[in-house]
Amino acid sequence: MKLNSWAMTGLLVMAALSPATQAAELIQNGGFETHGADNYDITGWQSAEQGIFGSVLAQSGTTTEVTGNTTVGAFQGSYYGLLDNNGLSGSALFQTFSTGAVSSATLSFQMFVNNQNASSHVDVAGLDYSVDASDNPNQHVRVDVLKAGSDPFSTSSADVLQSLYLGGANGVLGANNYINYQFDLTSSLAAGGNYVLRFATVANQNSLQLGVDNVSINAIAMVPEADSAAMLLAGLGLMAGVMRRRRS
Repeated sequence: MKLNSWAMTGLLVMAALSPATQAAELIQNGGFETHGADNYDITGWQSAEQGIFGSVLAQSGTTTEVTGNTTVGAFQGSYYGLLDNNGLSGSALFQTFSTGAVSSATLSFQMFVNNQNASSHVDVAGLDYSVDASDNPNQHVRVDVLKAGSDPFSTSSADVLQSLYLGGANGVLGANNYINYQFDLTSSLAAGGNYVLRFATVANQNSLQLGVDNVSINAIAMVPEADSAAMLLAGLGLMAGVMRRRRS
């Protein structure tokens, strides 16, 4: 079927008005390769600690800096993010990120959890390590998307937009392997804005390690090609004027 000039121009305008997909990486230094081994100042990331300090760092090797426990090391490259609680402490590794409105957003990372306690416990105190250890054992890890500006240890529903992981060790008491995680964040990030991705631990029984690597949030925004559409619409109007003159 042969298209006339009007039909062809109309198709071009429709194509220009259709939204174009643009993918963007929202996390900085998700592989923890920027800055050297055992560095407490991790590019792109922030940390918060309660109780015993010095447990959040970019770690290399398989022996942890604070507790001296064994891990599997980095998933890829030389370094990984590590929260190495030595008991009676809480820690958080987090990053604030921004995005416009998205049509889809996916979080992915590799994570291991090693717990030197015989079991994990999630207490109503959330990430508070200071509750009575005998009556309120509190030994677990969590991963969340928070509203920007939230306290890094908050577990309030007013601050937590999406809870992604809540629990304990992903294997035996020794060094566990990484597990691949992937989460759909589309509903949480749909409107766009400022957010926080948080990895957190709390321990009031024994030492506990959370290791994370290859953290990525891939977001796709629908962006109308407004400039192109405007040019084609102008051309369509010019063509209409020419055709009217021809008919007259």
